[in-house]
Amino acid sequence: MEEIEGDMEEIFFNNLEEFSPRKAKLKYTVEILKLLRPALIRNFKTPSTFNQHAMYKNYIKIAWRNLIKKKAYSAINIFGLGLGIACCLLIFMFVKDELSYDTYHEKGDRIYRVIHGRNADNSEGKQSTETFWVWGNAPIGPALSNYFPEIDKVCQFSGRSDILLTHGDNMYQEDGVFFMDSTVFDVFSWKLLKGNPKTALTAPFSIVLTETTARKYFGDEDPLGKSLKGSEASGRGDAGDYLVTGVMEDVPLNSHFRFNALLSMSTFKKSRPQIFDAWGYVDFYTYFLVNEKFDQQKFEEKIPAFLAKQTDDPNSKYSIAIEPLKDVYLRTEAQRQPGETGSLSNIYVFSIIGLFILVIAMINFMNLSTARSLERSKEVGIRKSIGAARGSLISQFLGESLIVVSLSMIVAVLLMFFALPSMSDFTGKVL
Repeated sequence: MEEIEGDMEEIFFNNLEEFSPRKAKLKYTVEILKLLRPALIRNFKTPSTFNQHAMYKNYIKIAWRNLIKKKAYSAINIFGLGLGIACCLLIFMFVKDELSYDTYHEKGDRIYRVIHGRNADNSEGKQSTETFWVWGNAPIGPALSNYFPEIDKVCQFSGRSDILLTHGDNMYQEDGVFFMDSTVFDVFSWKLLKGNPKTALTAPFSIVLTETTARKYFGDEDPLGKSLKGSEASGRGDAGDYLVTGVMEDVPLNSHFRFNALLSMSTFKKSRPQIFDAWGYVDFYTYFLVNEKFDQQKFEEKIPAFLAKQTDDPNSKYSIAIEPLKDVYLRTEAQRQPGETGSLSNIYVFSIIGLFILVIAMINFMNLSTARSLERSKEVGIRKSIGAARGSLISQFLGESLIVVSLSMIVAVLLMFFALPSMSDFTGKVL
């Protein structure tokens, strides 16, 4: 490039002696434009003899040698960062699982449940609501459905029951059983693999089994239409032969309540009919599905008038409220839940701990890398003295850091693989 520039200046000065300055400049411009040819421009670039593949291969080789040469430094840097990444990922797997509860329901944003309480005078003489229970009475379900046009479907189910089920030589005590309304499959997104979801739980002494439970009693046989002999169910249902009317998928683990089988609510009603008209008898959970025009604030404003219509006692302290399904697992404060609940504050604490561990690991990595770079100042000086470009030095050191991070990620994955069983035992979850 410098040789061409010198030649062009020499030609310009020769033309200046022979022609006028204007004509000399014009000729100089024309000659410059003639040089703008693709073949000539390509020659200005890096010579084709330069082998970038060999350069990067050399960088990797040098980086590997440096790691081997400083074994203690490399081990601390790689394992420290890997341990931090592994801890952070394990914590966020737990957090992700907690946040996923009940999100699989297709109509989840329209599902609510009733919580029951009593009003009491507080120290200031004002009305306040005592601790709510999710567990409540049976009449509230039909009453809500009749009073509020916003409600599409109501689904009630009993408290958890224990029942001894028998089929041939297979006999098991099932403790994860609910008496459930026939509308369950209209409200919740549990897939019925066999049977009719509209009629599976309508008739008395009908039972819907999960896949695992069906296989436990019937093996590979089709259980539909077969019978299971059932004992009395904790005072809720009489002993009798239950007809298998459906088989459903196992309830996902990220559900706030789970079960092995569902018994028809009509079985409960047939065995204990008087309970379903008693506002003071507590043994039911009430969930309901609302329509698209539902307004929670307006709904709650109509609750006092609704309750006043259900009782003739002006001094009644009975009160209800509603909770959206999305708040049931992490945000509820109500007692007597149908299943497990989590804690939103714990989610925040674990998330902060996970980020803190990751930040500490990153700071440790940067401190060690900075200390190591000071030792290599002589190497950088020699490389620059023999013509190494600034960009190539940056590429080399970034490449070495990338190798360390990649090895740390491999260590993190291995640590997670070995730690997952212990993490699952500790949290009681399958992560």
